[in-house]
Amino acid sequence: MLQNADQKRRNPYGYRALLAVALPLAATVGCFSITLFTDRTLLMWYGPTSSAASVSAGNLYWAVVCIPVTAMGFITPLVAMTLGHRQKRGAAATRVWSLMWQCVWLTLAMLPVLAAMGWISPRIFAAFGHPTDLAVQEARYFQTLLLVAPASMLEAGLTAFFVGRRVTKPILRTNIASAALNVGLDFWLIFGGWGVAAMGVFGAALATALSMWFKVAVFAILLTRLQSFGRHRKQAWKPNQKMILEIIVPGSALGIQQLVRSSLFSLVLLVIGTASVTGLAATSAALSLYQLLSIPAIGLATAVTVVTGQGYAAGGTRQAVQILRRSMVLGFSFSLSLATVLLVLPHVLLPISLGGLTPAQRSEIEPLATTLLAYAAVYGVMDITSLLLGAVIKGIGKTIILLVATAVPGFVAVAIGWFSAPLDASAVQHWWAVLIVWAGLQALIVASGVKSVTRT
Repeated sequence: MLQNADQKRRNPYGYRALLAVALPLAATVGCFSITLFTDRTLLMWYGPTSSAASVSAGNLYWAVVCIPVTAMGFITPLVAMTLGHRQKRGAAATRVWSLMWQCVWLTLAMLPVLAAMGWISPRIFAAFGHPTDLAVQEARYFQTLLLVAPASMLEAGLTAFFVGRRVTKPILRTNIASAALNVGLDFWLIFGGWGVAAMGVFGAALATALSMWFKVAVFAILLTRLQSFGRHRKQAWKPNQKMILEIIVPGSALGIQQLVRSSLFSLVLLVIGTASVTGLAATSAALSLYQLLSIPAIGLATAVTVVTGQGYAAGGTRQAVQILRRSMVLGFSFSLSLATVLLVLPHVLLPISLGGLTPAQRSEIEPLATTLLAYAAVYGVMDITSLLLGAVIKGIGKTIILLVATAVPGFVAVAIGWFSAPLDASAVQHWWAVLIVWAGLQALIVASGVKSVTRT
């Protein structure tokens, strides 16, 4: 009896294992979310137009870089599956280090594409008919954020070395230091001081770029100091076409899925900005709070991908199903708690993101932002459900399901929303309703895909 209880406590795929990986990763994601939240909040204090510019330009930036960055993120389940298989330790280590090096080569290959996107970006924002001041700030923020893209690709690949091993402390410590650096740089560069003029949105993007490259430098130092780096460097450093395809084929499916999602999401935000700058500012406040409070779900999803990858490699679909059930219990409990907070405490939450505004600006934005938090509560239940189901799919490696589940209902929902959209300020709530329908349909399709995969 005691032996069975001890085995249960040590189950590498149980609740404790999921939480042991999820909690540090949630804190890690939290550091990045604090970076985004600090940018948007301080820009809201600097001026609502600047905050609105950061939302629309930030989403367009992610739409541009999501394929390469997400593809690099697929290295995490590849590392997890490598370590889950029972193979010789030396062969596994060589493969893991080779995955790290392929990330470097793929990042270098993306640099010309990023430069071209920076050059044409002013025309993109001008094409949507945004006010001149808004369009200029959007383009400046977007162009500066492109400096972050190579660092994001490298970080996604380099952190896989630790995450795939369930070693999360180095990631947590580095992200805490990077987030602290970003907050300090945000105050300094956005508002100016110590001989530096106020830079607004340019300062926010520059602070993000500097803190992200700091993070990459730390990870590179940590990895190169490991003895296994030197031991396997000769076998691992060269470009490997077969391994690159292992990364970019399923990884690109995830990236295209994120591209479709981000592009449609960016389109919705751009349309909201066209209908109402106030509506876009209220959307910025509501989205910032939702993203900040949903951090634990993102950490849990990453943990589910890692644990599922190892469990599936070691025990097949039966083990993956058990992990799925545990993750859904945790995720459903969290999503209901999050929805309750958003519905019951808007008067507590909104002063965080609107506290720097003048009374007149706040009185204009806060009522709409309160309404949007209620929409965010419903959206969150759907979004977190599909996030965790998708994490299991990624762990198994069947990424095409996620692409279909995102693209089909996304295009249908946005197309119907476009033709039925009102022309006045009520378009803001209309488009939030479209996002909820889209998220719900996505969750249903992913659930069907998980059921199909785990039966085979």
